[in-house]
Formats: sequence, structure tokens, C-alpha cells
Amino acid sequence: MPSFFSDIPTLLLGIFLLGFCVFIHELGHFLAARRRGLKVERFSIGFGPPIIRWERNGVDYRISWIPFGGYVALPQLADMGSIEGGENPEADKLSPISYADKMIVSVMGAVFNLGFALILSCILWWVGQEVIVTTAIDSVSEEIVNSEGETVPGPAFAAGILAGDRVVAVDGDPIDDWMELNNAVLTSLGRNSNGEPEIELTVSRGGEELDFILNPVLITRENARDIGILPEGELMITGVYEELPAYAAGIQPSDILLELDGQPILSSALLQTSLAQHSEGAIDLTVLRDGERVTLSIEPEYVPDLDRKLFGFQYGYQPKTEIVHRNPIEQLGIMADTVKRTLIALLHRGSDVKVRNMNGPIGIVHVISTLSQYGFAHVIWLLAFINVNLAMLNLMPVPVLDGGHMLFATISKIAGRPIPRRFMETAQGAFVILFLSFMLYVTFYDVGRMGYEYGIGDEQTAAEETAKPTDSEQNTSATEEP
Repeated sequence: MPSFFSDIPTLLLGIFLLGFCVFIHELGHFLAARRRGLKVERFSIGFGPPIIRWERNGVDYRISWIPFGGYVALPQLADMGSIEGGENPEADKLSPISYADKMIVSVMGAVFNLGFALILSCILWWVGQEVIVTTAIDSVSEEIVNSEGETVPGPAFAAGILAGDRVVAVDGDPIDDWMELNNAVLTSLGRNSNGEPEIELTVSRGGEELDFILNPVLITRENARDIGILPEGELMITGVYEELPAYAAGIQPSDILLELDGQPILSSALLQTSLAQHSEGAIDLTVLRDGERVTLSIEPEYVPDLDRKLFGFQYGYQPKTEIVHRNPIEQLGIMADTVKRTLIALLHRGSDVKVRNMNGPIGIVHVISTLSQYGFAHVIWLLAFINVNLAMLNLMPVPVLDGGHMLFATISKIAGRPIPRRFMETAQGAFVILFLSFMLYVTFYDVGRMGYEYGIGDEQTAAEETAKPTDSEQNTSATEEP
């Protein structure tokens, strides 16, 4: 809990930045509507009753309690007064607007998001972006720990992948850097005849390209696909609990893990297994600190409430990165491709990406606030990515979203007559219920992830060693040993 409260300033920053992304989207609709001469009733960030509100030039401006987006109330485009918080009895008396008006006003939210993402990408082009540029494999795990806590053979090792191989394609799609490789594995769609996850990995070895069939293993609480390979990097201590033995032994954050009881630590999975199977006595942990080897003795402490012994340190794999200066168009293309892959995986039966893996507003705010502690460039990248997400998702032809308004306008144009208002309100109302249900569902899992991170959820779950991303760009595994 102290950790949670110490993060409040960065959480508030996350709320502000997410709200600003929503503001940019709605500003596009607002300015386009004003330019085209449409009546604007309300400009709201959030839904439901207002927290604060004011009126100017006939427009009701407000910040509302339910932080699941925002809207600009435009009764001539599609009256949603019953959903947005106020009926307009004069809506039917307003002059009709053209098909061009409807399409321009609807699309400008996405245009503004993409424009803002382009500006952010230009900043990132200038300051540089931290990226694992290689696709060369530095280590192949013989064993990894799956989402059930079982130690199983590493998929890449079992398939014959070797350290030194360079990945050039996943399922036939070319791969340029490690983040793209990770995303391709996570969102892969293949399954074999037994229903097990399956991907085809193409690697370059000795100037020759070889194809391998791998069966990814589901890892972590998120049931994410993993094949057990890592780029060049090192295992590092990421946190130490003051009340547990590691702190008393002198373990420090940023120590690089080298040996356990004199044996080289070759992977996080093997380290995790060794710690879990340790029975009696102390262990000797050799680390690299400020260029010098230091060996420390740690005897785990038995915790009755958990019925297990704990060492009291966290560790994670830290890959080596480089600062690159990608041009803005290339950046936006990568982000758009990531969104496309995720949407396809979310809808495809062969994928292991589920709705519960998505982040809602709470999760997004938490990710923004977390990355703000890693540096300015990480936040800029994430904000650009969020804006690309907002643009693409809002253009989907679903009632309530901008794409839905465009779909209704196009159907009406083709039919030569307006769609009955009652039908539009019913369709929009139904999809609002679905939308809010979706948001509540993913928010439930967002809260669960935060509870796990801050140790305020289920004690046994919070004490388990799990793998989780270190940051949005690197997306590598970090393992905890409380």
C-alpha cells in the first residue's frame, strides 16, 4: 500500500494524459461540426453526470464521472440524448445535414488523433527511441515455467533453435526487431491438429534460412504465448523487500545475477525452479556490482501464512537496447500494424489473446504512470500508440463509434431516405450496453493486475513468481521472488 500511495502523482499524470488523448479526439469532432455549421449541444470528457460543467456560446462543456471516453452531442448527426444524458425535443426540427457533413464530422476525431500521433512521433524521431534492434537469439531456454506453474521444455529448444540464430520471419511475415518478434508470437493464430498453439519460425543460420515448427507455451497470469528465447541481455535484481532475508544479506537493485551456489545462471526459468526447489540452508548468490563479483549468502525465511520459504528479491531479464531515430511514418506504420494484429488475434478462434488481456481506462492510466518513471521517450511512444488505437478503433463500423455513424450515413445515402430515428437509438443503446459491459469486464482485470502488483490482492497469488513485461517497448520477461 505505501508503494501505491507513492505512485499517486504518476497515476494523476496518467489520468491527465489519457484524458488529453480523448480531448484531442473530441476536439476534432467539435471543430469540424462548428466549421460545417452543425448545432453542438455538449462537449464532454467522460460519460454520465458531470463533475464540473460550464456553458459558453450555447455549448454545455463538462467533465463527467464515468471515464470511458467522451463525446460531442450533435443531434443532426445522430441523436443520442437518451444515452449521453439529456433529450433534445427540438432535434427533429433541426435542418438536415448533407452526407459530406456527416462523413467529415465523423472522421475528424480519428484524423485529429492521427495528427497528434504524428506530432508525437516527430518528437520521438528527434529524441530517439530505445529499441532492441536485433532479432539474433542470445539464449534458448531448455525449460520455462508455464501459466500453471509447471516447468516444461522450452519450445524453441525442443524444435532445434540455437543461440546465435537470427529470426527473419514468423508465420511467413518478415521480422525487423525484437518487439515485432514478440508481438508476432503473442498474436499468432496457428494451432496443430491437437489444438495446441503452433507457429512457424524462419531463422538465418550460417547464411542459410531454416524453417522450424514450434509449439508456444502459455505463461504468466495472462496466458501469453512464449517460445523461450531471449536477445542479448542479463538477469538483474529489480527489487528487494526490506523485511526479508535478501535485504539483510546485502542484495541491491541493479545487481547482475551471475551464479547460484557456484553454478552459472543461464535463464530466469532455471533460477526460478532452483529457488522454488531449495529445501534447507543458505544459498550463495554471486552478482556483478560496479564491475566486481560479489558473493552473498541468503537463507530463505519460512512464512507460515503462505506455507513457503521466501528469499525476498525480484529479478528480471534486462535486454540490451539501442537508441534509434525512426521517421514518423515508419513509427505510425508499426503502431498501426500492432493494432491490426491485436484486433485480428482478439477475434480469431486460433489465438490465445482474449478480451481479459486488454487494458481499459484504469489499466491504460496505470501503464502511462508506470512508463513515466522510465523516461520521457517511453511516455511519448505510448501516447502516440494510444492515439493510433483511438483512431483505428473508432473507425470500426460499430454503432456508437464514429465508424457506426459513417455506416448509418452511407446506408441512408444508398437507400435515398433517412434511417428511422427509433431504429438508430435502439441500435446505439444496445451497443452502449455492450460497450459498457466490455469496459467493466476489462476494468475488473485491470484492478486485479494492479492488486497483484501492489500486493493487495490474493496473498497466495501475489506471492507467486510470474513473468511480466518490463516495459511497452522491450516486452521481455521479468520474474518475481518475493
